[in-house]
Amino acid sequence: MINTLQNGQLTVVIDSFGAEMNSIKSNDIEYLWQADKNFWARHAPVLFPIVGKLKNGEYHYGEETYKMGGHGFARDSEFKLVKEDDDELIYELCQSEESLLHYPFKFTFRVSYILNGNKIKIRYEVKNEDEKFMNFGVGAHSAFNVPLINGSFEDYTLTISPNEKRTFIPLNPASGTLKLDEKSEVEVSKLPLTHQLFDQDALVYTSSDEMKVSLTNDLDDHSVTVTWKNMPYFGLWSPYPAEASFVCIEPWCGIADDENTDGDLTTKFGINELAPEGKFSCEYIIEIK
Repeated sequence: MINTLQNGQLTVVIDSFGAEMNSIKSNDIEYLWQADKNFWARHAPVLFPIVGKLKNGEYHYGEETYKMGGHGFARDSEFKLVKEDDDELIYELCQSEESLLHYPFKFTFRVSYILNGNKIKIRYEVKNEDEKFMNFGVGAHSAFNVPLINGSFEDYTLTISPNEKRTFIPLNPASGTLKLDEKSEVEVSKLPLTHQLFDQDALVYTSSDEMKVSLTNDLDDHSVTVTWKNMPYFGLWSPYPAEASFVCIEPWCGIADDENTDGDLTTKFGINELAPEGKFSCEYIIEIK
């Protein structure tokens, strides 16, 4: 089911399948990648109950081994629309017989979209409906058109603030797992876009308590700014060697497996834990200009 939020500044289209944004338009300009299957057939998938890839596509919980694809199953699940107002949509996903085969927890997962002027607030809420502790990751994967209107991919820049030291964690492009043994402290503020920037897969960093990443160019005033608080990691990605005309800005509460992991979900690097009946929430904001 397709739903639309609209005001005088933005039109945002969301599909209940995956609770995924399909379009963000302002003055008839499309800001969101339109899922060209020749490059990447998604727009802005929601990542749950893991972020990134698992080593060998599996994990252990107790004495059982479970299989799960990268970024979890929420992005390929039908959500239920539980609230619809002029400026807000809330989608809900709960466990099913199918999900329990891959993820042995009962849960309620909600994704909210709130429109306010030229901003979209996206909120994730997780509730543990089980009688045992629940481990999970959750995050965003929004892809923005580059160029937005004028210029080429190389005319755009990602600006990251605050400009302070943060941890860079390289990925193994072959497996999509982290190389924690090779992490380093870096200062990164401006990243002029080139396709080769992503030749080792996504750029993965730790977040500051408050973060802002802006996509801008020197040819016009059109831009995208993504802000968040208390989401401890983020990724920046565009496919390589394919030269796709988009870049992803991805705040995360969770992260891929380390390549040396033992596969135990409860001790997975970056994993979150909720007590029975416990609740968790995080949010990020997309500002369109």
